[in-house]
Amino acid sequence: MPRKQQADCILLFTFLGLSGLVGAVTRTYHIGIVEEYWNYVPQGKNVITGRSFAEDKHYTDETYSTEIPKPPWLGFLGPILRAEVGDVIVIHLKNFASRPYSLHPHGVFYNKDSEGALYPDGTSGRNKDDDMVPPGKNYTYIWPVREEYAPAPADANCLTWVYHSHIDAPKDICSGLIGPLLVCKEGTRTDVDREFVIMFTLVDENQSWYLDENIRYFCTDPDSVDKEDAVFQRSNKMHALNGYLFGNFPEPEMCVGESVSWHLFGMGNEIDIHSIYFYGNTFISRGHRTDVVNLFPATFLTTEMIAQNPGKWMITCQVSDHLQAGMLGQYNVGNCKSDVFHPKMKGQRRRYFIAAEKILWDYGPQGYNKFSGLPLNASGSESELYFTQGDNRIGGKYWKAKYVEYIDETFTRRKRLSEAEAHLGILGPVIKAEVGDTLLVTFANKADKVYSILPHGVKGIDKEFYLLFTVFDENLSRYLDENIQKLTWRPFSVDKEDKEFVKSNRMHAINGYMYGNQPGLTMCKKDRVSWHLIGMGTDTDMHGVYFQGNTIHLRGTHRDSLALFPHVSTTAFMQPGGAGIFRVLCSTLHHFERGMSQIYEVSSCGNRDPSEQPYGMIRTFYIAAEEVEWDYAPNKNWEFEKQPLDAGGERHGDIFMNHTENWIGSQYKKVVYREYTNGEFVEIKARPPREEHLALLGPMIHAEVGDSVLIVFMNKAKRPYSISAQGVEEADRGKGLQVPVTKPGEIKTYRWNVPKRSGPGPSDPNCIPWVYYSTVNFVKDTYSGLMGPLITCREGVLNEKGRRSDVDYEFVLLFLVFNENESWYLDDNIKKYLNKDPRDFKPSDDFEESNKMHGTWLLHCHVSDHIHAGMETTYTVLRNIEEPGKEQLYFFGKNLGPRGAKAALVILFIIGFLLLIITVILSFSLCLAKKRVAYQEVQSCALPTDAL
Repeated sequence: MPRKQQADCILLFTFLGLSGLVGAVTRTYHIGIVEEYWNYVPQGKNVITGRSFAEDKHYTDETYSTEIPKPPWLGFLGPILRAEVGDVIVIHLKNFASRPYSLHPHGVFYNKDSEGALYPDGTSGRNKDDDMVPPGKNYTYIWPVREEYAPAPADANCLTWVYHSHIDAPKDICSGLIGPLLVCKEGTRTDVDREFVIMFTLVDENQSWYLDENIRYFCTDPDSVDKEDAVFQRSNKMHALNGYLFGNFPEPEMCVGESVSWHLFGMGNEIDIHSIYFYGNTFISRGHRTDVVNLFPATFLTTEMIAQNPGKWMITCQVSDHLQAGMLGQYNVGNCKSDVFHPKMKGQRRRYFIAAEKILWDYGPQGYNKFSGLPLNASGSESELYFTQGDNRIGGKYWKAKYVEYIDETFTRRKRLSEAEAHLGILGPVIKAEVGDTLLVTFANKADKVYSILPHGVKGIDKEFYLLFTVFDENLSRYLDENIQKLTWRPFSVDKEDKEFVKSNRMHAINGYMYGNQPGLTMCKKDRVSWHLIGMGTDTDMHGVYFQGNTIHLRGTHRDSLALFPHVSTTAFMQPGGAGIFRVLCSTLHHFERGMSQIYEVSSCGNRDPSEQPYGMIRTFYIAAEEVEWDYAPNKNWEFEKQPLDAGGERHGDIFMNHTENWIGSQYKKVVYREYTNGEFVEIKARPPREEHLALLGPMIHAEVGDSVLIVFMNKAKRPYSISAQGVEEADRGKGLQVPVTKPGEIKTYRWNVPKRSGPGPSDPNCIPWVYYSTVNFVKDTYSGLMGPLITCREGVLNEKGRRSDVDYEFVLLFLVFNENESWYLDDNIKKYLNKDPRDFKPSDDFEESNKMHGTWLLHCHVSDHIHAGMETTYTVLRNIEEPGKEQLYFFGKNLGPRGAKAALVILFIIGFLLLIITVILSFSLCLAKKRVAYQEVQSCALPTDAL
């Protein structure tokens, strides 16, 4: 082969290797926003035929004349946008609608000119043009998919994200403008046979931009419609899968044995808490096998299923009222492959005989509150509402149905509960099996109504406990009328719609017990304890399960609390370190207040307590509780810029921000934790700039495993408070339930030890967060403002100043609706800001709503009501000009890490070397060519030899 051809081949292969390194593709989409009518129930009868909607549609090119069809199950969602790591997504958006919209992505990088979100960010010109696209106009968004947005090694090969309009995100999304965005690892996807995308959300048509148009078009008497009417508003809340209700969702099709990727996400409101159940098959989510996953608003999940069970199966949200409102669809698994392997079951056949029986259940069998010592029906107590029997009150006993286990199929002899099963309460018997076993359940209905039994699909454990957290809404019980007839004193006087009667029948229970009445939660110190936690109920059944006094181990992490959704179960491991009496409770504040709290007891059982552990360092903090005037919105320009006036001349945030004769406004008297320089409590310790974001929160307390934290606490407020921390060992608590109380003007010392169980677990980062707060009255103290962060770290992470050495910045964020109606200072605030006597003041519904402050710092909550109530703000990322050598290297638009940068430099060196060789060869060839030309010229002009 000639040298020139050899050099060209080498250069070609080098560039092919370089293109393999870069692998970037520009993926161009032409998206049009179109208004049309959407039918939530296309196969239904006697339903409204449609709703006006805005929808993202996919077109072939910039003419927007030919639409690219999408699969029917995608519903009103926009087209699926796909990209691999290293690609660049280019969106040409044209707005065919009648009002401005935008396009904002989750999960990819964007510059300010491609953010597509309208808010007061201080930008102008090109960086502001992307915020809204007016009707009839175009805009191009550019989103590079950088390495830092790639699926992690433990992730699925493609991650689920979304894009949506973000001028007023809640209203834009409720109007229909949202779609899926899939970000994948490099390379063509061959690991799954099918992919499906489902959005679970309550589409609130009351928030749609097209509400007035829908009223005019679909209501027979538009002028009579009251948009504030509760029944009308409820009729416009559509519990949908991709915009379909009541089984109208077009069925995704798959074959037995095929691998299926389900891309699931939730959007919407504070009641958009969904427990998604796939009947008939299981799947892998976050590395764990399950058949139920839970979704919050703006939660995105990718799950992997191998379809094994043929048939037509339901997909439902198991939250009770969502299911009743139509949030269900179906998927179809067909026998369309002949080579599917079906393994035989080689385990045992385990038989259970279970009956459903009617019983009279007592939510408080011991008759008193185990925490306060008061009778459950004591006047003025928290439990009085639920346990007082009267003319129109049922009390604490109700007729119910329960699963009961029997010895054999004759169902004549009940199986006696063991001591270890005494805690089960209202729960049925525990059914256990190992992988490969077959369960045979013989079910007998011995109750008086129709029932069934449906299943959801440990060695080295000393104790196992099963706890069901749910609000038993006896108003929905099939035995409500019988309970009224048999258990109230004057049944005919009962109004089943009366608010107080309805409230009295909502029993906040653990296994059917309230206020510490649950028996059997006993264990020994150092026992290996397995807690099986189950959630059931409606969208209000979002439980924060908290174990006082000990930590739990969950998937490689250490914590003392976990979130529990309806129809979701989880198992946590505990090894209690010390004897004592502790609480297990739901820390959702109104659930805790209404009785969802029990006692578990740890005994020494002959295990002596070791002598006090020597701690590596004692870290001392001087903290005071002091009353302040707090302004939730000292600068109201955000509200004025972000939230435009509606047709009535009002903003969503007015009720929270405006000070009127009936609204307090944004300023409230509160109590906060503040750090002082020493025990004299004269000089407040100044917060450095990096901690100014803590705002209302107390100081950030850091400690390492093996340390002891000493809190010198002074109460500068006018009522008693305390300071107690989760996750650590509180030396001053002893073996009791109560934390020592500090009276006004007193100083007390609290000591928190940090044993190994309080530090990070194997799968945790170097430091993990806990919280400290006052426990005199957990609910009122919290809403009054007493909270702060405690950070525990691995040994060696903190520097000599007690700050982290492994990160440059550290932020603490608390997302909480501060219910000022529950604050100790409500009367003070009414007196000061409304200039009214609290004893004579009668609060209205609007007044109580105005006192629910949706406060946060730095970021943006994606729950619709919380956004409109102000739970969002900006954060700023500054260019790093202090540390040279940390610049990012981009190569053909791709962000290269250290290894990629080295590879790129090697290839560039090879290219340069080859170019040098080629240059030398070409130069040498050029010289030879010139010499040949010169020689030919000399020969052409030379004299003939015979002429010499």
